[in-house]
Amino acid sequence: MKKKYIILGVMLLLFTGISCKKVLDLQPTGSFSTNNVWTDPALIQVFVNQIYKESVFAFKDGGFGWGSQTDELYSNFNWCHENTYVLGQATPDNQGSSFPLNYSSTLNYWTTLYSTIQKTNQFFQNVGMADTVGHGSQINNMKGEVHFLRALCYFELLKRFGGVPLITKVYTVNDKTFNESRATWDQTRDFILNEISAAVAILPKTYSSVDYGKATMGAALALKSRLLLYAASPTYNTTNDAARWQAAADAAKAVIDLNIYSLHGSASTYNTIFTDFFNSEVIFSRVFSATVQEDRYNTLYRDLSPNGYNGYSAYNVLEQMVEDFDMADGTPFSWSNSGTNPYLNRDPRFYSDILYNGSPFQGRSAQFYEGGLDSKESSLSPWNASKTGYTIRKMVDESYNFNIQPYSSCQWVAFRLGEIYLNYAEAEAALGNNAEALTYLNKIRERAGMPDVTGSGTALMNLVRHERRIELCFEGHRYFDLRRWGMADIGSKDALGITITPTSPANTSFTYQVITMQKRVWVSSFYYYPIPRKEIQINPSLKQNPGYN
Repeated sequence: MKKKYIILGVMLLLFTGISCKKVLDLQPTGSFSTNNVWTDPALIQVFVNQIYKESVFAFKDGGFGWGSQTDELYSNFNWCHENTYVLGQATPDNQGSSFPLNYSSTLNYWTTLYSTIQKTNQFFQNVGMADTVGHGSQINNMKGEVHFLRALCYFELLKRFGGVPLITKVYTVNDKTFNESRATWDQTRDFILNEISAAVAILPKTYSSVDYGKATMGAALALKSRLLLYAASPTYNTTNDAARWQAAADAAKAVIDLNIYSLHGSASTYNTIFTDFFNSEVIFSRVFSATVQEDRYNTLYRDLSPNGYNGYSAYNVLEQMVEDFDMADGTPFSWSNSGTNPYLNRDPRFYSDILYNGSPFQGRSAQFYEGGLDSKESSLSPWNASKTGYTIRKMVDESYNFNIQPYSSCQWVAFRLGEIYLNYAEAEAALGNNAEALTYLNKIRERAGMPDVTGSGTALMNLVRHERRIELCFEGHRYFDLRRWGMADIGSKDALGITITPTSPANTSFTYQVITMQKRVWVSSFYYYPIPRKEIQINPSLKQNPGYN
């Protein structure tokens, strides 16, 4: 069944990748309104598919690049210029925002996102020309999809920059001036909410398998849940307005009450949340083909795997992330109580999420110890070794042999029910509804094979925050969670790794030494990204974010 999902689920993206160069790139964007694209529903679908491709960020762009700017990860190759931030060097002049996307740009994406927003605006300007005879339902559904995608683009801008210009008109070469000023954070939120409402009014709850990957009502409501949770959080809700927390709770509950989604997997099959495509927990995901190249997207399994397996160790898990996984009995990890092996008897998610020394993987045990196959002293590509002594296992299908086929079918889960449960638990905890918050918090823990927790007030909120750190690690949440909670500096402390030294000839016993492998610099202005200077030069009405000159 999985193979069916892989083939059918990626048709949306395959059609985009194959067709855009044949159709959409033949003429400059300003001519779309006068050619046949807007009268042919099939060609309009191709245009919408391209918007999907540009607006739904994945893996390095949607998760690992953000995690590498926090206490989750270290970027081994600085693919997204993460070190510009962790070393305190970000300025308006070093914010590359590539278009189309590639792996040598920063995660700023101001230019990229507005280029995609221009496409959404072109769609709404011209879709009325479409031949709706026999295609009315398809055209209407595309309107809902594009409302959702425009909302998603603006949310990506909001979380990076705060309030931004809200542009719905199509700019052309005939426009001699460009003076769009920034909306406030709340005004941008309200614009996104309006787009979501328009999408919800149109989108279906489910599709048949041939359309898996398209936005649904649930996807739009999940975006609303995430947005309103941000809006209720301390950084954006300085008066702790309970109405905002209630709105966040209601938005999360609306997704739950669709009764479409359920938690997938168990303590022993946790990673199938990401490797079983379009499973019951997935609300919205992007699936990549094993045959059509998607730069740094469908090489995921190779990129994440250690050098001893001919992988790249592209993102290395930090020691502080490893230590935050509790023991199996729910007590915190402590080096003083870890015995001779710190990796025994841990939260089951630890074994699904992280490759560590001795971890069984693809037919052997990982060897991150000094002189091991996966170490910096390895005979196999030592330059690709992890610098921290760990790599990411989460999202990797270890049954896939990337040495035979470099491209791999893989899934980026943009929204899933596990997140919604945690959104709901956080909002209910903030409202003082402890029992409700604990019910949904413990649903997540029970699926993971961890014991239930109890608590109230600040203690309960800390439990929710800890659970987000573990359950959602590497999925792109930590960076923005820390900022909305007003504690971004916590995630910017020096990056720690581990040195593992064998103490037996057979390399079966070891000593462990925590090391500082990267000194990091926290700059208070880094709550937001800077607007690239070239954009302010183009539009003098733009006001730069505080702390950047």
